[in-house]
Amino acid sequence: MPTNSALRVFRDQINKIDEKIVTLLSQRHILVSKIAKSKIENNQSIRDIEREKKILQQLIFLGKEKHLRAEYITRLFQLIIEESVSIQKKILQKFYNNHKLHSASFSFLGPKGSYSHIAACKYADRNFKICITNECETFQNVITAVENNKSDYAVLPLENTCSGYINEVVFLLRTTNLFITGELNISINHCLLSTEDIALDKIKTVYSHSQPFQQCSDFIKKFPKWKIKYTKSTADAMKKIVLYNDPRNAALGSEIGSRIYGLKILSKNLSNKEKNITKFILLQKKPIEVSEKIPAKTTLIFTTGQKSEVLSKILLILQEKAIIMNKLTSHTIYQNLWEDMFYIEISANLSSTIIQETIKQIQNITKFCKILGCYPSEDIIPVVS
Repeated sequence: MPTNSALRVFRDQINKIDEKIVTLLSQRHILVSKIAKSKIENNQSIRDIEREKKILQQLIFLGKEKHLRAEYITRLFQLIIEESVSIQKKILQKFYNNHKLHSASFSFLGPKGSYSHIAACKYADRNFKICITNECETFQNVITAVENNKSDYAVLPLENTCSGYINEVVFLLRTTNLFITGELNISINHCLLSTEDIALDKIKTVYSHSQPFQQCSDFIKKFPKWKIKYTKSTADAMKKIVLYNDPRNAALGSEIGSRIYGLKILSKNLSNKEKNITKFILLQKKPIEVSEKIPAKTTLIFTTGQKSEVLSKILLILQEKAIIMNKLTSHTIYQNLWEDMFYIEISANLSSTIIQETIKQIQNITKFCKILGCYPSEDIIPVVS
């Protein structure tokens, strides 16, 4: 059995190896950026899937020689490749869309500190020098601000890994004349906040938007005596408990929000699932053209007029044309409880001839069909050896 001094030696050796790994990853990052610039100059696509597969197979073989499991090598290098693709996407998209412009204005739900505000700032930081914010009280107001030229972008939460799609947003997409031009994944860390440190069993009322209550339902159930109060946003909840100034009031909100409003974090990481991610979409008045060199998504909504065979035909069309479908969800139409609206997301560029033909076929067999937009994909599909 190793002595304590021997363990320290081994751990010091591991620490030095880890430092070398980080240094090498940093060097790889620099090379990836240079590759992206080279691809711009030579008009090349971001990904070469066949090359990625070949490299992964070679690394798996090398790993076996070094007594490392294939699964371990695969997961490790899938993550490294995904990060490389993500870096190149950002560089190429800025070039093709002439991004990093001076400024842009964003409308979003809630006061500063809401997750929508965090998403707006993150997107703006990637693409603009200055972010002008426009706080709104409802999702409809967020959209209306762009429709009335008060903002350049509308930022809306579309889907959450814990609570699913936000139906109100999906149905607003059907009626608005705006187009989806971007997406953004935000990691959600719901915190229980109050004006002072207080024992959880002393809390009387908890404020928040309906979504965090759904996403943290397992935690909330542990305190059945708490009174639940719904607010327009998480930031609105934080503002309320500051205004009421009673430590027995608490809010479910963000860690960033706690700093903005000077609140104490009583508990954090409260989501039902360990990975709680919300996908936000960005909408503008005009659609954008996405370079064919950049992985893109195209999204549609359609209704079938209660004809069950239509959905089967659409799936068959996609299969025959080898088009990758990322998502297909149904949403009951409130005005007609016997009919569903379908939201479909495919990995393809709207400018391609195949997609244009596919959409025409779908439009011919559906009661209603609308193109929501084509935009750079935030998600990266891992390569498989």
